[in-house]
Amino acid sequence: MIQRMILTFLALVLAGAAHAATYPFEQIETPFHGARLYSPQAGTAKTSILMLHGSEGGSNYAGDTEAVMYAMLGYRVLRYCYFDCGRGITGPRQTLRDVNAEGVLAAVKWLRGLPGGNGKVAVYGVSRGAELALIVGSLSFGPGERPDAILAHAPADVFTGPVNWDWYEVACWLCRPGTACAVNDDYDWNPRCGPDDPRGMNFDVAAFRVGGREVPAGRRIEIEKYDGPLFITVGEKDEIWPAQQTHNIERTLRAASRKPEIHYFPEGGHGLRGADHVRAQNLLLDFLERIP
Repeated sequence: MIQRMILTFLALVLAGAAHAATYPFEQIETPFHGARLYSPQAGTAKTSILMLHGSEGGSNYAGDTEAVMYAMLGYRVLRYCYFDCGRGITGPRQTLRDVNAEGVLAAVKWLRGLPGGNGKVAVYGVSRGAELALIVGSLSFGPGERPDAILAHAPADVFTGPVNWDWYEVACWLCRPGTACAVNDDYDWNPRCGPDDPRGMNFDVAAFRVGGREVPAGRRIEIEKYDGPLFITVGEKDEIWPAQQTHNIERTLRAASRKPEIHYFPEGGHGLRGADHVRAQNLLLDFLERIP
């Protein structure tokens, strides 16, 4: 209850920056493990949003504030979990790897079929979720699976390898007896942080699979196959995913006669802050209203 109150308060602050009218919302159960559906209880039927979290995993509630804000503005929002679902506050994090991208399509079809919306579903991802959103756009679609729009913040232009935040935690590395612990070879992986010792991980294979098959890390995402509306934001000073990747994506799309809406923030980092964040939210909401 306290967590929901905090999310609601923060969402009210963010929503007030763009729109005055807000609606009560409710959290609804879904058939997808670890997913959270926030649905407005009143208001005009709008496009549903399928949100894809980043490398922090679906058990992290960091992105739920944004989801609640959209719900309060009248959008039904599914926070879809594609890895690390259902973990508690403590415990080892799951590694982002072996994720079948087609799982998102099943969620798109399910979300579209819920009563009360306008029948449209936009897929919106951030960071590794943005990578997945673009991968989803490159897939073949069955009936009801094609997203009506794809939105991405700080996407990669290629398939990238596995990652686990615990790999960067000091507590997940143990000093070997008899060593000075001055170099990497002096440490062993702490099994309490999970079974995935990064030194044995195959980083030549991408974290996301297509058709149940492994994809080489570094393979270009063929987003030009998607012919629907595309919206991308990125900070030019992104310290994690170089903004050049978005420039590559834009060049590819323009060469394929696509017309993406792309916004570059000259002083923005991987996560936009302050005025940049408010502007990006307003641009995104305006884009959602214009989805044909």
